[in-house]
Amino acid sequence: MCIEKLLFDEPDEITIKSEDGRLLIIPLSDFPELQKLPFEKRKKYTIVNDRTILFAYSDSVYHLEDFIGFEGKWQKRLIAC
Repeated sequence: MCIEKLLFDEPDEITIKSEDGRLLIIPLSDFPELQKLPFEKRKKYTIVNDRTILFAYSDSVYHLEDFIGFEGKWQKRLIAC
């Protein structure tokens, strides 16, 4: 799974769109540092190597595995377009 882009359509969620069209919807409450960023600052990000996300206004580095690594929850979040 490779990341195509991020969406912030809902104020309390982050959606990762994969290159194959799947969507991974995660509550921002799982990532407090991102939740604290204002909406406009969340939109300033770079995808590196198809699996890493760097936010311009955050010191943290996020990997795709960080978003799907919550074993009990990630299968519920992965949906097909």
